Amino acid sequence: MHILAASDIHGDHSIYRCLLEIAKRRQARALVLAGDLLGYAPGYEVAEDAQKADAGKTLGILRSCPVPVCYIMGNDDLVELGVLHERVVPIHGRRVEIGAYNLLGYKFSLPFMGGANEKDEEAIGRDLIDLRCLADAYTVFVTHSPAIGCLDTTMLGTHAGSRSISEFVEKTGIRAHIHGHIHGSFGRDGRHFNVAVLPKKKAMLIDLDKMTHEVVDLDECSD
Repeated sequence: MHILAASDIHGDHSIYRCLLEIAKRRQARALVLAGDLLGYAPGYEVAEDAQKADAGKTLGILRSCPVPVCYIMGNDDLVELGVLHERVVPIHGRRVEIGAYNLLGYKFSLPFMGGANEKDEEAIGRDLIDLRCLADAYTVFVTHSPAIGCLDTTMLGTHAGSRSISEFVEKTGIRAHIHGHIHGSFGRDGRHFNVAVLPKKKAMLIDLDKMTHEVVDLDECSD
C-alpha cells in the first residue's frame, strides 16, 4: 500500500495541486500532511486572519483530492485548517485506519520560534504516554517534529528533535514515522521519513508493505 507524504508547504497552493495530481496518477491510498500547511493571504493586518483566509483556499483544493487527506498542523500554523470534510481528516491525537495500517497524529513540537503548536519536552512526553495505547506494529506515526538526533539538524548545526518522540517510536514498535519541520534534513533514516517539501519541492511516495520509498519531484507537475 502506497501513501504520499509531504509537510512544510507553507501555503504554496501549486504544491497542493501537484500533490493531488500525483496521488491520483500514482494510485496512493492516502495523502499525509505533516504540518506547517498554511501561508498568509495578502491584505490582512492580523496574521491569524491571513492564515484563516489561506486555510479556506487550501481546503478548497484539498476537498477535490481523489483519496483521503490525513493531516496535522505544525508550529508555524497559527490556526487550524478548518471544518471537517469527509476526505480531509485531522489526525492529531487520533488513530485513523487506512487499509491494513493506521495513521496516528501528534502536532506539537519543542519550542522553536514561538509558534502556537509548541510544548516543552515534559509536556510532549506526558501527551505521548497517553497515545501509546493507540499504536502498534501497523501504525504510521505522523508528527511535525522529528525524533532527537534523526533528520533534525538545523542550519546552525543543532538538533531540534524530541527525545519523547524518539522514545515513543522505539517503545511502540511502529511501522513508520513521518515528520517534517527541519527543511534542510529531507530524507529517510530507517523508519523515519522527513518529508519537508521546501525548499527542494520534493515529497515521498512510501510503500508501507515493502517499506521502500520514492522521492517525488513536485516541479514536474502540469500546474
